[in-house]
Amino acid sequence: MATKTKKALVIAFDFPPRRTSAVYRNTNLTANLVRCGWKPTVVTVRQGLGGVEEPELLERLPPELRIERTGYLALKGWERTTAVAIRTAGALKSRYDEARQPWIDRWMRSAGNLLRSCLYFPDDTAGWIPFGVVRGAQLLLKERYDVIYSMSPPRSATVVGWLLKALFGIPWVLEFQDPWYPPERLLRRRFERWLQLLMLRRADSVIVMTEGHKKEFKQSFGVRDGKLAVIRNGFCEDDFTQEAITEPHLLPPGFVHLSHFGTIYPENSGCFFQALAELLREQPELEKKLRVNIIGDPNEDCEWGRYGGREELQSVIHRHGFVPHDAVRQLMRESHHLLIFWGRPGFSRLAIPGKTYDYLRIGRPILAVTHPGGIQQLVEEGEAGYVLNPDDVEAIKSVLRTVIAQHRNDWPPSPPKPEFVAQFRWDRLAEELAGVFERVSSDAH
Repeated sequence: MATKTKKALVIAFDFPPRRTSAVYRNTNLTANLVRCGWKPTVVTVRQGLGGVEEPELLERLPPELRIERTGYLALKGWERTTAVAIRTAGALKSRYDEARQPWIDRWMRSAGNLLRSCLYFPDDTAGWIPFGVVRGAQLLLKERYDVIYSMSPPRSATVVGWLLKALFGIPWVLEFQDPWYPPERLLRRRFERWLQLLMLRRADSVIVMTEGHKKEFKQSFGVRDGKLAVIRNGFCEDDFTQEAITEPHLLPPGFVHLSHFGTIYPENSGCFFQALAELLREQPELEKKLRVNIIGDPNEDCEWGRYGGREELQSVIHRHGFVPHDAVRQLMRESHHLLIFWGRPGFSRLAIPGKTYDYLRIGRPILAVTHPGGIQQLVEEGEAGYVLNPDDVEAIKSVLRTVIAQHRNDWPPSPPKPEFVAQFRWDRLAEELAGVFERVSSDAH
């Protein structure tokens, strides 16, 4: 007798062709669930919302995968027109980080932050919640599903999953790709904690990316160990084995290339750029040997943007804009060292950026600016590079001297411990996820 294919209703705001930090996990896990005997139906937002899109991601999806796209109310639409009107009237001429702002600018920014805190709950994609719930309910009324699986960020997907669980009682797997870092406003912090507590109690299983996040849920919310599962981020092995590896041609030869990929979040680079500037003042000849590539970060108003204006760094820091995913892997191979800026203690303790796993698979040495936590464990267990204390300028300078003097030009690169890295293949991680689905759906019968 043939085994019956089980069905999963997947709630994912970020899905191809949208290109976000979450979309690669959402795409690859969902696609590989089909190979594990599950038939996913994805409820997601309609196309054409703006932002970066990568249509090639749609080609990764198997034909068996069903996608249901919904409408969306963009809550942030008022911000740009309001800001233009206020500036036209003569206010908000100062920068938000200036020490001395006119009182009217301070008041308007405080009012804007308060309005955002109230309107964007649990985040600025809250306008999708009613659309996601309605479409999910329509599907659940027409067909039988064995499990609901909500993938976040953004947070709206978790609320959609929670409401569908409350309405239909179907086993719900709740996934947090990122922790909910406490906001500054006390009232908002209490509401977010209350919402998390309600969802954690209602969920049949909770998936997180790191042991640190699992420990946080156990200690702060009392979630029992058996309800929690760690399924890490990963990489698609086919991306690395099926594409043609060409000789280096994207980065200029003759330099030691340190490359960072993706957004550099505030306060995450620690003292790296300060240490780099000091090193170049002490050894100006390194200017002709070193390049720091910032690839794919659209935000110049951050640490590298401020330091990049310094005379000693202007010729060393090179910014690259949006790069297609295939070219990203080639740039990783051509780099001599791969940078991770993850210096905020909460980030270090609870989360690991998804690019870390691509870095591990590429095999170039990693320079991780981070406190003790998940990244440190991966780098050390995989013998994959250096962990730099974000607050230790002298230690960062010392490691930079070492990597500049001892860089290797082996081609193509490969991981020092392939067997360690292989556990993060998406097909293997999807098997772990399917195991969670099997458990919660069996417990429901």
